[in-house]
Amino acid sequence: MKLVADFIEANLDVLVRRFAEAARRLESTQGLKASEVISTLPEYLHAVAGICRHGATPERLETRARLEEAHINLRLRVGATQEDATDEYTLLGRLIPQLWQDVQPERRPGAAGLQCLFQQLEEAMDHVVVLFSGYSFEDRQREKRFLRQMDALAPRWLEPRADPQGPLKPLVERVVRALEATGAELFLVDADGRRMTPVAHTGPLEPPAGRSVDSQGPSFLGRVARSEEPLVLAQARGLEDSLREGLHAPGWSTLLGLRLWPHGELMGVLCVGFAEARPVPPQTKRFLETLVEYLSGILDRALLMGQLREANARLEASETRYRLASQAAADTVWDWNLLTGEVAWSGETRRMLGFAPEETGTTADWWVSRIHPEDRERVERGIHAAIGGTQARWQDEYRFFDRQGDVVRVLDSGVILRDAQGRGVRMVGAMQDITSRWQAENGHEQLLHEAQLARLQADTKLSQLHALLRQAPVALAILRGPAHVVALANDRICQLWGRPAEQVLGRPVLEALPEVEGQGIRELLDGVRATGRPYVGYELHVRLARAPGGVMEDAYFNLIYQPLSTAEVGMEGILAVASEVTEVVRARQRAEGLAATLQVSEERLRLALDAVDMGSWDIEPATGRATWDARFRAMLGLPAEGELTLEEAMRFVHEEDRHQVEQAMAEASRPGGSGEYASEFRVRPPQGGQPVRWISGRGHFHFGPDGRPVRFVGTGLDVTERKLAEEAARQRAEFEQYLVGIVSHDLRNPLSAILLGTTSLLRRDDLNERAMKAVLRIQAAAERAVRMIRDLLDFTQARLGGGLPVHCQDLELNALVRQGVEEVQITVPERVLQTSLPATAIRGCWDPDRVTQVLTNLLGNALKYSPEDTPVSVRLREEPGGVLLEVHNAGAPIAPDLLPRIFQPMQRGEPGMDPATRSVGLGLYIVRTIVQAHGGTIDVTSTPEAGTTFTVRLARN
Repeated sequence: MKLVADFIEANLDVLVRRFAEAARRLESTQGLKASEVISTLPEYLHAVAGICRHGATPERLETRARLEEAHINLRLRVGATQEDATDEYTLLGRLIPQLWQDVQPERRPGAAGLQCLFQQLEEAMDHVVVLFSGYSFEDRQREKRFLRQMDALAPRWLEPRADPQGPLKPLVERVVRALEATGAELFLVDADGRRMTPVAHTGPLEPPAGRSVDSQGPSFLGRVARSEEPLVLAQARGLEDSLREGLHAPGWSTLLGLRLWPHGELMGVLCVGFAEARPVPPQTKRFLETLVEYLSGILDRALLMGQLREANARLEASETRYRLASQAAADTVWDWNLLTGEVAWSGETRRMLGFAPEETGTTADWWVSRIHPEDRERVERGIHAAIGGTQARWQDEYRFFDRQGDVVRVLDSGVILRDAQGRGVRMVGAMQDITSRWQAENGHEQLLHEAQLARLQADTKLSQLHALLRQAPVALAILRGPAHVVALANDRICQLWGRPAEQVLGRPVLEALPEVEGQGIRELLDGVRATGRPYVGYELHVRLARAPGGVMEDAYFNLIYQPLSTAEVGMEGILAVASEVTEVVRARQRAEGLAATLQVSEERLRLALDAVDMGSWDIEPATGRATWDARFRAMLGLPAEGELTLEEAMRFVHEEDRHQVEQAMAEASRPGGSGEYASEFRVRPPQGGQPVRWISGRGHFHFGPDGRPVRFVGTGLDVTERKLAEEAARQRAEFEQYLVGIVSHDLRNPLSAILLGTTSLLRRDDLNERAMKAVLRIQAAAERAVRMIRDLLDFTQARLGGGLPVHCQDLELNALVRQGVEEVQITVPERVLQTSLPATAIRGCWDPDRVTQVLTNLLGNALKYSPEDTPVSVRLREEPGGVLLEVHNAGAPIAPDLLPRIFQPMQRGEPGMDPATRSVGLGLYIVRTIVQAHGGTIDVTSTPEAGTTFTVRLARN
C-alpha cells in the first residue's frame, strides 16, 4: 500500500492538472473558476495517501471526511446533482491507474494498494449520497434487511378467487414495522381497473366488509391512486365522508399513501397510518417508495403465478373432458395439417363408416373421393374458401359413402387454427352421422324453407325501409300548450295518422286521435312538458284507425319529443319528430314467430345470426348456467372461452344500465307474463382504452308446467353506430333547420305591424319629448328584430334551399362600397369609418343587394367588437382574377378556440355585450354563404398587435 501512497504524492501536480482538464468537460463545472473546480483535491489526495500508508486512524478518517464534505458542499451551492458529484470521484478513480501504465512493473501498486485506494473513493461517493439525500449506510442496511424479510414472507402464488388476507397480511405488517407506523391497509383494483377493494389490513379490529373506493374519485385513496409521489394527509381525524371513502383507520392521525404501479398500470394503493400528528420526512417517503416497489413486484409475480396455475388447471380439465367426450361420442374426429397435407382420423371412423384407421388414407384426397358426386364440388369449394379466408370455423352437411358403398348423411364441422399472418396451419373437426335425424326432419323441410324465405324477405324489407327512412323527410309537428294543440305540421303527419289536414291542424292531439285515449300518449306528453326533458322512443306501439270509422290496427313509430321554451325559441310546446316503422316491426315479428315454431332448426338459426352479425345466448334461469356464442361474447366483452354464468356476465354491463337490464329480465320472467324481453344497454370492455358499445338485446323466456321460467334464449345486436347517429340528429336536426324558418315566418307579421304603428306615431305633432323617445326605442328594437328575422330567413334558405340565391348584374363596386359605408355612418355618427378605394373604377357582375349585405354585416360586427374611440377601416383593391374587400377593427382579438367556428351558425362573440347589440349569431354565417354563392372566399385574422381583419375575395364574373 506504500507504493500507492508514494505514487500519489510523487504525481500530485500531474493528477491535479489532469483532473482539472477532464473536469472542465463536465456539464456541472461549466462557469466555475479553476480554484472551484480543483477545490480541496490536493489536500484530499494527501489524506488518501496518508491512509494508504499509515492506516485508517480516526484522525485521518476525520480529516478525509472534512475535506470531502467541503468539496461536496461547494458542489451543492453551485447546483450540481448527486450524480455530478459521484462522477468526479469516478473520474479521479480512472485518472490514477492511467498514470502508472508506463511505470515499471516492480514499482506498480499491488492488489492491496489498489483495494485501499478504491475503498477511499467508494466511501467518498457514499458520503455524497448521504449529504445529498440524507440516506446513510445504516439506512440502506436497514432497508435491505426488511426487503429480505419481505422476500421470505412472499407467497409463491395468489389464487384469483381466494381470500388474499392470509398471505398478504404478514407483508403489510412488515411494512408497518419498517416505517414504525401504527397500521396499514392494502387496496387492489378490480377487473375493470376503476374500483379498489381492501385485501389486507393490520390491527386487532376486524374492518367492515363490502368496502370499496373509486380510484378516480375525490377521496384521499383516489388522489393517491392518481399521484406519482407519496401523499401525506396530516390530519386524518374528522375527515369528510367523501375524503375518507373506503378507509378503515381507527386511531390514525397522519396518513401516508403510495400507489402500486407495476408495468405502468395501477395495481392498487398502500395506505400507512401513524397514531400521532407528525410531519413525514423525505427519508420515510423514500423508504416507503422502496418497500412499495418491492411489494408491487411480489404481488405481480404471485398474481401471475396464480393465474398460470388456474389456467393450467382449466387446461387439464378441458383436456380430460375432451378425452372422455371423444371416447363417449359417436363423432369421427379428424386432424388436418394444412402445411403438410396430412390427415389423421380417430378410431370412431371404423364404427361410423366401417373403415379401419389404416384404410382412411393420409391425405384429404381420400376424404374428397368418398363424398357424393352431387355434393363434392360444393363441399370442396366451401372448405377451401374457409381456409383461404379469415373465418375461424367451417361447417357443411353432405352425403358420404361408407365402406359398404351406402350413403351416410353427415354434418361436418371444423375449427381453423391460423398463424400470426392469418394463414391457416391446422384444422381439427368432427364428422357426425345425422342420417336418422335428417330422415325424421325431412317432412318439415318445406316448413323450414318457408321460415328461411320469410326471414330473408323480412330482412330485405327491413333494409329497404331503413333506406327509405334515411332518404324520406320525417313527420314534424309542434304541440302547443297544456292541451298539446297541433299548431304546425307538415303533410307527413296527416299521412301517418290517416287524417285530413282540417282534422289535425289547430286541434289537440287527443281530439285529432281520439282512439289513442288510454294508451299512455297523454301521460307521455304531460311528462315531457312538466319535466322539460326530451323523450326518445323506438317502435312505440299505438292502436289507431287509419280511416274515419275504420278498424283499429297496430302501428309502430320512432318518436322524438323535444320540449320548447319561450326563453329559447319564443314559444312553449313540444317539437315532435316521428317516422313509422310498422312494416319493419311486423316483418320482424313474423320472422320471430316462424323461428319459435322450429326448435329443431336452432343450429341453422344460429348460423343465420352469424351471417347478420348478431350474437345469441341460451341461459338456464334456475342455475344461472349460460351458453354464449362467440359473436355475443365479443360484443359484450366476455372472455372468448370458458364457462361464464349470467351473474358473472352482468359485470360487463355498464353500471348505469345494469339495473335496467335486470328489471327487464325480471319483468319478462314473471309468471303469467308474455316472456318477451327487450333492452338496449351499454357494455364496457375490460380492456382499457376501448370505447363503450351499445347492444340491443331481445329474447324470450320459456316456462315449465309449474309456470316457472326454465329457459331464456335471445339475440344481441351491436347498435352503437345507430345510437351515435340518433344522438347527433336529436341535437341539431330540427332546431337549426325547420324550427328557425317556421318561427321567423310567424314573427314577421307582428313586427311589420309594430314598425307601421311607430312610423304613424312619429308623424304626429302632439308627441312630447318623452313619448318621442319611447316610440324611437320601440322602432329601433323592432328594426333590430327585423334584421334578426332576415338573418333567420337567410339561414333557413341557405340550409334548406342549398344556398342563398344571387341576382348578378353589371355594377361599379367602388360606388357600391362607398354608398354602403355612408349608410352605416349615418347610423353611428359618433364612430370613425375610414375608406380606402382605388382610383380607377372596378366593374364586374355581382348582386348589389347581397354585396351590400356582406359589407353592412361586417361593418356592424367590427363596430360591435371594437372600442368607441378606435376607427373601423374598409379597403377595396384589385388582385389578379378578382377583387379584395377588407374590413378591419382594433378591438380585442377573437379567442383562439372561437376562430375555427366563427363562420358557423349560432356563434356569438364575447359574453357581456350590450343587450342592444345582441343577435342570433347568424351574421357571419350568412356573409360566408353570400360570398360562396358568388364563387368567392372569406377569411379572418385576429391578433392583439394587428387587430381583427375580415378579408373577402370575389371573382370578377
